[in-house]
Amino acid sequence: MLVILMMNVNPVNTKMKVRKDGTSPYYTNKNVRKKIDKLLHENSKIWSNLGTGTPIDFKSRKEGEKEWSKIAKKIKELDESFFKIVCPYGIDS
Repeated sequence: MLVILMMNVNPVNTKMKVRKDGTSPYYTNKNVRKKIDKLLHENSKIWSNLGTGTPIDFKSRKEGEKEWSKIAKKIKELDESFFKIVCPYGIDS
């Protein structure tokens, strides 16, 4: 039996919060996944360079957390479901 599901998808607007069927856009939309992966990579660079004295060193944990907060907000704008996985207790936890 072949089942075809039709969804109203707007390819221009990739900013989605939560899908009605409960699936995360991170797993269903390549553009959202690519953007979130890039943001997570930026976060990994923050923490891996902390205290190294390199030009991309944020110098302190507090500064790193500020930058992570900005990144996390962008992730939440793209996919609120995935955000809840990455930050189950909120941004400041």
